[in-house]
Amino acid sequence: MSEPETPTPTETSGPATLTAPENVSEGKLRQDVEIKEVGPCRKHIKVTVNRDDINTRIDEHYTKLMVEDPAWVPGFRPGKAPRRLVEQRFRKDVFEQVRAEVLMASLEQIAEDHDVAPLAPPDINPAKIEIPKEGPMVYEFEVEVRPQFDLPPYKGIKLKRPTYEFTDEDIDREERRLLEPHGTIAPKGDNAAVAVGDFVIADMTAKFGDKMLNETKDVNIRVDPRLALRDGVAEKFGEQMTGAKSGQTRTVDIVLSDTAADPELRGKTVQGVFQIKEVKELRLPELTEELLERFGV
Repeated sequence: MSEPETPTPTETSGPATLTAPENVSEGKLRQDVEIKEVGPCRKHIKVTVNRDDINTRIDEHYTKLMVEDPAWVPGFRPGKAPRRLVEQRFRKDVFEQVRAEVLMASLEQIAEDHDVAPLAPPDINPAKIEIPKEGPMVYEFEVEVRPQFDLPPYKGIKLKRPTYEFTDEDIDREERRLLEPHGTIAPKGDNAAVAVGDFVIADMTAKFGDKMLNETKDVNIRVDPRLALRDGVAEKFGEQMTGAKSGQTRTVDIVLSDTAADPELRGKTVQGVFQIKEVKELRLPELTEELLERFGV
């Protein structure tokens, strides 16, 4: 019986780094998969992986440590240690790597072979899965899946596709929407009446009955159909302001929000009195070549 060989001074003596062998088995695992419905859109899956397939992968790892990429074992030159000692020294690391490889291959195979359709990755803790000394590797998990149901007959159903015929008003409205950012605000003219889309400069007073709540001078407001204020909304602002002229006064109903500063006024309707000083309008630009270039025309 020969004596064990000792490392020469030129040989390194560090721990081996285990990597997956390049020739690891690529064939399909032999495994039994039991799938049970355990609730709405939830399945319990139990997998039993054949022991021979696991042993094949374990053997490939040990072969790599012995031959292809010899691991260092104290007292032996790389590649000279008996297999029994290599298995004893690296068993834990090899089994952990094989467990990870087998688990990944098993899950991919389940996805290919079974109509599971998970909505999220399975909740599996690999550290709790063990490769026993003998027998198959067994693991279980639950997964949320897409609902499955039978479709009613749908072939031949007639569908109604809505159609819309664009009018000149639609075209004018869209043209105005596109040109407004390039327009200018200018006085509308003497004795001009307010229309929706105009701007007014006015002194605003808020009242609740005879009680003065607030007063603001020289506010610049666009006359939209609906006016949203910090603590209230005038739903008919455009309607109640239309037709007013400079020097006139219009009263608008404002419903205060539930976050108004005064708790007693929350949800109440107050009156906004607008003393109109000037009426302005938005003048759209002409469709010149320079302007059309901004639209890529």
